[in-house]
Amino acid sequence: MGAAAVRWHLCVLLALGTRGRLAGGSGLPGSVDVDECSEGTDDCHIDAICQNTPKSYKCLCKPGYKGEGKQCEDIDECENDYYNGGCVHECINIPGNYRCTCFDGFMLAHDGHNCLDVDECQDNNGGCQQICVNAMGSYECQCHSGFFLSDNQHTCIHRSSEGMNCMNKDHGCAHICRETPKGGVACDCRPGFDLAQNQKDCTLTCNYGNGGCQHSCEDTDTGPMCGCHQKYALHSDGRTCIEKDEAAIERSQFNATSVADVDKRVKRRLLMETCAVNNGGCDRTCKDTATGVRCSCPVGFTLQPDGKTCKGQHVELCGCP
Repeated sequence: MGAAAVRWHLCVLLALGTRGRLAGGSGLPGSVDVDECSEGTDDCHIDAICQNTPKSYKCLCKPGYKGEGKQCEDIDECENDYYNGGCVHECINIPGNYRCTCFDGFMLAHDGHNCLDVDECQDNNGGCQQICVNAMGSYECQCHSGFFLSDNQHTCIHRSSEGMNCMNKDHGCAHICRETPKGGVACDCRPGFDLAQNQKDCTLTCNYGNGGCQHSCEDTDTGPMCGCHQKYALHSDGRTCIEKDEAAIERSQFNATSVADVDKRVKRRLLMETCAVNNGGCDRTCKDTATGVRCSCPVGFTLQPDGKTCKGQHVELCGCP
């Protein structure tokens, strides 16, 4: 075989090898891998991610699901094992995820987990005719001197000094005054309050404005007792919850390491990219994986160090005679 013929055969082999490698094979005939994931011949669960391997494929349950990939079931983050999903009030489980909500009188914080007080007095004075006083999780209307609050707890009535009736300034009812058939008055309380033993004062319960507690509330004989989610500590005011630092969490007696791990996992879940949004930031092909998105490029392009961008390859093949 002449030198020219040898060079020609070498050139053909090099060209075939380069094209084979670009296609994902070894360069030898018949060695191109079959991508069961892209062809849809895999048997991964609908809530799993198919990941191609050199000779086969594997199935991974999507974030928010558990199982071996061919069978996946939803993880209920709202269960006690997950610390109520990190929600300080209510946790609602949804397929593959969860959502935190807050009690009346509170709004969800930007972190999607904590609940902050709503100042109702900022909106139309809370509907109060005279004075509006904001409180944690609620508010109350008050009246100027010489007036008392009506049964609707918003408007004010001018007091009378004649006789023992609800118009008299000395009836003594903390909330609601009702005149009795035999004369005199009887006191009542707004919803969420209990009438005290003196039959005049009203005691706050957890059923009104969460008892004035920012996070958790427990009714006791002396009134509501406030508590905080594991990530927080009770403020000296006995109602507000302030965030602990990482060192305090690790020293906590409430299985702190697990709390910190769950909280980090929750944040990863909330911030995780997905191919459904802006193609996951990928320039070309995007695939969801258990740890986030994975970008890839078509034949003839290479993935850049940013893990997102594809750049065209310049492959020089020898010039065949």
